[in-house]
This record gives sequence, structure tokens and C-alpha cells, in this order.
Amino acid sequence: MSHAIKYGRNGAIIGGVGNALLNAFKQFNEIKESPDLKFSWKDCLIAGAKGAVVCGSAGWVIGTIADYQNANVQPIATGPILYSYIDKVRLNKNHWKYQQLCQKGEWLVSKLIEEFGPELSSQPYRFGSTEMGTALKNGADIDICLPLRAKYFSSTEDMFFVVQEFIDKCIGVNGIVKVRDQGKSIGVFFRIGESIEKIDILPHRITAKRGNKYSGYLYVNKKGLFQRPTHTKTNPNLLKGVRLSQPQKDILVLLKDWKIKESLPLSSHLLQNLIFDAYDYNRNCIPRNFTSKVIMVLRHIADNINIAYIRSIENSNNVLTDIPAEDKIIIADACRKVVNDYEYQPNSILEMLRK
Repeated sequence: MSHAIKYGRNGAIIGGVGNALLNAFKQFNEIKESPDLKFSWKDCLIAGAKGAVVCGSAGWVIGTIADYQNANVQPIATGPILYSYIDKVRLNKNHWKYQQLCQKGEWLVSKLIEEFGPELSSQPYRFGSTEMGTALKNGADIDICLPLRAKYFSSTEDMFFVVQEFIDKCIGVNGIVKVRDQGKSIGVFFRIGESIEKIDILPHRITAKRGNKYSGYLYVNKKGLFQRPTHTKTNPNLLKGVRLSQPQKDILVLLKDWKIKESLPLSSHLLQNLIFDAYDYNRNCIPRNFTSKVIMVLRHIADNINIAYIRSIENSNNVLTDIPAEDKIIIADACRKVVNDYEYQPNSILEMLRK
């Protein structure tokens, strides 16, 4: 929509309603002083019409100027700029801090195998954004699943705290400075250089079923005042089978960075699945241009977040789109703003990078 129409319309509405209200207040004050006077709807409507004409015209003029300036803006090849920014914010696996964190992870896995060898259902394995190549360089951690045989533990809670108790004993060894119960996982914090980096250990109680090595239950330590610990069924190994194309990975990295800047109540897991959903919905008309692909995804989220029904691949009982309605409104509005701004001025997509 042109700004001339948009500003003219908004100006007319604001000016009309505002001037009508001012006239009404004026009449009420006059009636208060002179009770014989009567309220005139005609005068109120005329005042509203005058306000609409004056403010609508002013808005149209301002919008026309904005449209003229916009028409003279030279288009920029935004794709290369977006790619450059993505490379800047994506985790560099060759960075020395990440390399050292990987070494810490290998050491920690070896200690866990040494301690829980017979109880292991299979070898511990890494999963998550660092393995998929979609992690951001700021705050990236390594996720490691620890699959344990059910028969060695009385419950998921017993399993969780046995593992945490063992890791607690490692504090002070090989740079471990803190161990934290994170609800489902155990956060292990290492000092690397001047910073603190984290590895998440996910104790996983594997269901006692012939041939099953990966499906089981996680302990969920809910800490609300009236909430009790529970467990949830999952198979993190299925996440290793998720395959994103390179453009999908790039879009995910870009939008993960953007949602953090915008403080959007949107999990990275749901975002990834919404990107899949957008590609599936538009499978016969995927644009070639990278910027257009980003807009396609954002438009799909804006139009469908309120009605989408997406289950988590590792736990079919977990409906990722089951989030508060107000959060969906916030997400849709943010996505729609980027799309609308882009349709008016394509260079505006670069505003995603500037906060």
C-alpha cells in the first residue's frame, strides 16, 4: 500500500474522530453553562468531516512525499548482504573456543562412559543446532544425549539425579566451574579462556523393549510453586535425521538472530519447523532469490501461525504450535511488518540486521 493512501486514510480517521470529540466536549461544556441548549449531532458530524478532510489531506501530502522519495531509492542487491551477515553471526566451528569446548565434550563423554558403561543403551551422541550448522556464535552450546537402560534406574527422576550427582563431583576438574539442573538437561559450565561455555547433558531413560536403543523418557523438573516433576516421551536421535537444505539453514540462522533482537516468544525448534512448513506449502513455487525465500517464510508464518498445527518429530505428543494466543499475535505482527515494509521498499529487509 502506498504511503499516500495509508497516511491519508489514517489522518482522516484520526482527524475526523478527534475533531468530532472536541466538538462534543465543547457542546457539553456549553450545555452545562446554558441548560436550555441542546446537543447538535449535525454540528458534531460537520466538525468530524472537517477534521477528516484537513488531517486526511495533510496525511495524503506527507505520504505522497514519502512515496516520491521511496520511488527514487536505488535498489540494492540484498542477497549478498544477507549472506555476509549470516556468516558473521553463525557459529564458526573452526574457532578456537568451540574447538576447545568440543575437546571438553569428548572428555566429559569419556568420563560418563567410564562411570555408566554397563547402564548405557548406546553410545552418547551429539545433536542439536551445532551439529546441524544452524547455531549462532553467541551462546552456542553442545547438546549430548546420554541414553541409559531403564532397568538400572527406578525412575527418570532417579536417573537424572544419579547423573547430576556424578557430574557435580567433577566441578573443579578440567575447567568445570558449575553444574546446573535445567529442567530436562544438566548444564555443565566450562571456563575457556576468559569466557564460560556450556555443554548440555540430556539423561535419557530408554524404554525396555527389544531392539530399542533410542526411544524413551526424559525427566522434567518443573519448578513452579504448584508444579510437580514429571517425565516426557522422546527420541532425540530422530533429530539427527532432520535434513535442511543450505538455504533453509541460512534462513534459520538469520531468523534466529532476528527473533532474539526482537525478543519474540518463538522457540528455535518451532521456527525450524515453520520453515519446513513454509517450504512444503510453497513447494511448487519456491523463489530462486534468497531474499525472496526469506520473505516467503515470514509471510507464511504471519499468515499461518494462528492456525498451524505442528508436532515435534522427536515427540509426537508435543505440539510445538501450542503456545499462548498472545504470543502468536506478537510473532505474526513482527513477521507481517517485515513483509509489508519489504513490499513497499525491498531495501528495508536490511533493517533486520541493524538492531
